[in-house]
Amino acid sequence: MKKTLNELKRIYESDLKSYGISFKGVGWNDSNAAIKRYEIMSDLFLNDRSKKKIIDFGCGLSHFYDFLTKKDLKKIKYTGMDISEKMIEISKKKYPKNYYICGDILLNSKIVPNVDYIIINGLFTQKGKNTNKDMKIFMKKIIKILYKKASKGIAFNCMSPNVDWRNKKNFYLEFNYLFNFINKLSKNFVLIHNYGLYEYTCYLYKHPKGKT
Repeated sequence: MKKTLNELKRIYESDLKSYGISFKGVGWNDSNAAIKRYEIMSDLFLNDRSKKKIIDFGCGLSHFYDFLTKKDLKKIKYTGMDISEKMIEISKKKYPKNYYICGDILLNSKIVPNVDYIIINGLFTQKGKNTNKDMKIFMKKIIKILYKKASKGIAFNCMSPNVDWRNKKNFYLEFNYLFNFINKLSKNFVLIHNYGLYEYTCYLYKHPKGKT
């Protein structure tokens, strides 16, 4: 699966080279849609009033942290992770006080610290030259690793199969396939498909919501 990670790294670093430090530089064409995703992702943990550690997995240029700075950060300890050295370098310059990790968790899952929540925003949407089979294997491996590292829950998004047209470079995941996979990890999950984009977000909890 290193091939899959390298292909995704190539895609996002190509966007960075073309569009620079912007939403397009991490693969998002619409800044308003990107902010909507951040809102959905942050809803996983913002109602948790306790102190919490979170990982922004595939943090890119730390745009999610940009969004969080407008929230109450006093109870949030943020860690950004990405396979791209270029993006991690930019993020460190933007937020030198944040903790960042650069590496391939499929080669070494021990680099992932234990935290409360993990956000995976956009990682499973573009496939480039990978096949759907490649992406399904990749997605399941990543989620299995990260779900073990989160004591409370994870959130991730996928392109909806219910779209008006398809881009052959995108990865669209059928609901039944995802359901059959995550149902083996936890009975405590939510699928959100009501925020106006051609995608859906999954909250996968360790415990029933509100319990620890």
